[in-house]
Amino acid sequence: MSKVVVVKCYDAYAAVQLGLTELPLPRLRRVVVKPNLIIDKPAPVTTPVDLVEALARYYKDYEVIVAEGSGWCETWEAFKRLGYLKLADEGLAKLVDLNNDDYEVLEDPEALTLKRFKAPLTLKGAYIVSAAVLKEHSLTGVSLTLKNMLGATLGSGTAIAKKGRFHRRLDESIVDVNAYLKPSLAVIDAREACIGGELGGTVKRYGLIIFSEDQVAADAVGASILGFDPLSIRHLKLAQERGLGVADLKRIEIKALNLTD
Repeated sequence: MSKVVVVKCYDAYAAVQLGLTELPLPRLRRVVVKPNLIIDKPAPVTTPVDLVEALARYYKDYEVIVAEGSGWCETWEAFKRLGYLKLADEGLAKLVDLNNDDYEVLEDPEALTLKRFKAPLTLKGAYIVSAAVLKEHSLTGVSLTLKNMLGATLGSGTAIAKKGRFHRRLDESIVDVNAYLKPSLAVIDAREACIGGELGGTVKRYGLIIFSEDQVAADAVGASILGFDPLSIRHLKLAQERGLGVADLKRIEIKALNLTD
């Protein structure tokens, strides 16, 4: 069974310290944290900087990089407006704009739609942490750690929608990108959720942070918190069929930890 750790706590640092003790430390020496900074709007549209700072501090003995390729703004504007520059200023992490990263071309004849893929070199040989927020999405039902990885790709030049090319077959693209990049850890900030839309909507407080080495399982738990049957979310079902993880809640062990008492 896949293990998912759910910590009830509003303090990101405390939640990370507790939740990650339940999971193995990285064997790789370079940790790349990939937040969701799709646009330069505050949480819960985007990943709050206190969570990413907590992760950087937890991995302080590693080389830590915070990498993103924003879709609806320039990445450095998102870093600036959402408080991420302090991570570099304080020596906690290096910041990288994946929209303009060097890349290598990977090929997979078994891919659902992306038979060739330009993989950013910053991610090569790294322990990748997909640090997402709990969001509903107008096209995919949910936007969690799997969908977050669409931002870990090159941008489309000066286009406003820098990741728009994936929307032709969005669910399949989500699965393929994750199959190529193979994130090692999923983290979902569910302290506050974005309900009713990916770029705005109603804020709902859950007070949870989710951790798992199985991205699909983490997203399945996140989807269930939002009221969805995970197997009704097409990209989760496809990801399970592709062997990327477990979307069936009956095959997921959930360990709940409470820091609110």
